[in-house]
Amino acid sequence: MSIAARRSATLPNLVVLGTGWGSFSFLKNIDASKFNVSVVSPRDHMLFTPLLASTTVGTLEHRSVIESLRPMAAAKGVKFYQGEALTVNPEKRTVTVGKAVLDRFKREHRKLDLSVLGEKFTLPYDALVVGVGAVPNTFGIPGVEDNTFFLKEARDGKLIRGRIHDCFEAASYPMEDEDRASVEARKALLTFCVVGGGPTGCEFAAELTDYINQDVGRAYPNAFSGSTNLWPRVVLLEASGELLGAFDTSLRSYALKKLHKSGNCEVRLGAAVERVEPGVVVLKGGEKIRCGLVVWSTGIGPRKFVTEGMKWAKRTNGRIEVDDRLQLVDPKGKGRIFALGDCAHVSGSIYPAIAQVRGYLGTSHLSLLHKGSRRHLVVSWSETLSCSQFV
Repeated sequence: MSIAARRSATLPNLVVLGTGWGSFSFLKNIDASKFNVSVVSPRDHMLFTPLLASTTVGTLEHRSVIESLRPMAAAKGVKFYQGEALTVNPEKRTVTVGKAVLDRFKREHRKLDLSVLGEKFTLPYDALVVGVGAVPNTFGIPGVEDNTFFLKEARDGKLIRGRIHDCFEAASYPMEDEDRASVEARKALLTFCVVGGGPTGCEFAAELTDYINQDVGRAYPNAFSGSTNLWPRVVLLEASGELLGAFDTSLRSYALKKLHKSGNCEVRLGAAVERVEPGVVVLKGGEKIRCGLVVWSTGIGPRKFVTEGMKWAKRTNGRIEVDDRLQLVDPKGKGRIFALGDCAHVSGSIYPAIAQVRGYLGTSHLSLLHKGSRRHLVVSWSETLSCSQFV
């Protein structure tokens, strides 16, 4: 065994789940020489989510809003596994990880048999940082999973951009007969529904409206030729009585005013969706909106890993409950398991669930220190307040 290998064997194992704002900030500031650091995430990059909506219409390219984890991992000597955490065993201190890339091989390269590699593996930990984020919340509404687009990951932006392009291209084909059915079909292609009046829904609706006002007429002139005189429209549906419900009243009024002023965005408050069919959004009350694209952005919910893989942990509103030092409140994980970001609920926290807070938590509240011959993981509101000792 080499000197480096012997030294590595004496260091505590630190496993980080996720590459979101909190986890990525934590990894950028970690002193990896004091731990055997392993990172597990289905994606190999950090996504700058505030700019994701801009990629759907080409204002920004997708590669401009992501930062790859691989270069940083190589520079710090951190091990990265592109996989999905399945379960945590707090007694054995292990994390079971599914091999996400092999799942893709099964779907996309069916003739290639990689079953000999196995479907999962186990990582031991002395300390575990859980930052797996959340998933879009469908509220169990029929048809959402199959007939809408989410806007949560970089690939979502690519898919939405492709669908917008296809809608305008399809509407550009000449109509042999401008009968009612043909006109209605083209009208549907040029109608874009956004469900959810939160930050993501409003940002996307604004980006798409600007794109329609500034670029579409020049880029797709054939889509608006003929006697029908159709023009694209964005329909923003919000079940409550106001947009941006978690924000200050002045910001809500400003957002509504700006969207109305754009001219091509119809904001409908108090419009609850009953179900989503292929190309149709059905509202409660029976009204149907035919459209070429439905983007679903109605908030977030817990991942399966949180609800099932860590079902032993105490949760609040589906999120892992942690104290003000980000340690699990549940005694099974206290002192060794930490959680941050959208998957965690900080008891008594007054901070909003936004990216800036996640990044700050990752940078300032999870600082790794080494003091003398004893190794500590510091987790506190300040960088050096207190330590949880590995034993």
